[in-house]
Amino acid sequence: MKPALLLSALLLSSSAVATTVAQVKAKGVLVLGTDPTFNPFEFKGPDGQFQGFDIDIARAVARDLGVKLEIRAVGFGALMPQSVTSGRVDMAMSAITITAERAKVVSFSQPYYRSAQVFIVRGGNPGKFAWPADVKGKTIGVQANTTGQYVAGDVLKPKGAVLKVYDDFAAGLADVRAGRIAALIGDAPTVTDLQKRLPGQFAQAGAALAAEDYGIVFAKNSDLAAAANRTLTKMKANGEYQKLLNKWIVQK
Repeated sequence: MKPALLLSALLLSSSAVATTVAQVKAKGVLVLGTDPTFNPFEFKGPDGQFQGFDIDIARAVARDLGVKLEIRAVGFGALMPQSVTSGRVDMAMSAITITAERAKVVSFSQPYYRSAQVFIVRGGNPGKFAWPADVKGKTIGVQANTTGQYVAGDVLKPKGAVLKVYDDFAAGLADVRAGRIAALIGDAPTVTDLQKRLPGQFAQAGAALAAEDYGIVFAKNSDLAAAANRTLTKMKANGEYQKLLNKWIVQK
């Protein structure tokens, strides 16, 4: 679907949501948009329920506002920034990187996690993929509208890499596993999670492509961002944030 048509469809199909603290409290619900395909940040468990590091932080934000959390699954291509700017959701979390370009149209919370873009390859790296190295002629997978796509376009494409864009991250992983692409760009914690859940099937190859900070996304100039910052600051001070790191990300 063309971007203009996609945005129109979102506007037509979305129900009204709140964009300020007062509106959220009046409605009694905080609506979160997320793409639940990024273990360990957001995914659906065997029971079909949303879970993950981002989900627990979102629940804490809603708790501190005194409202319920409603979670809507939105593909990343539509999540950023359309779901927020169109009013489909009150906030978005999906391991979303803070960038100056995005900050022109949405507001971010303070950074809540430091990560990196890395190369995901088949277990054992049979193609001997490495970075930094010559990537000329190699097909690299990226997910649509992610910083991985933007960085790959700026750094890898000029070096002769062929970029394959996926709407669905899982489809990219399937192509890595089948050997149809040399590597897929993803977040470092995702690789670690894959290695835990699917031993021997995936690995990280080469150095990190770029470092990045994740933030919670809100409508431009919404005071919900300040409310989220208060929650994050409190969680870091009282140990709740570290408990979530230990639960979802820190390797035992």
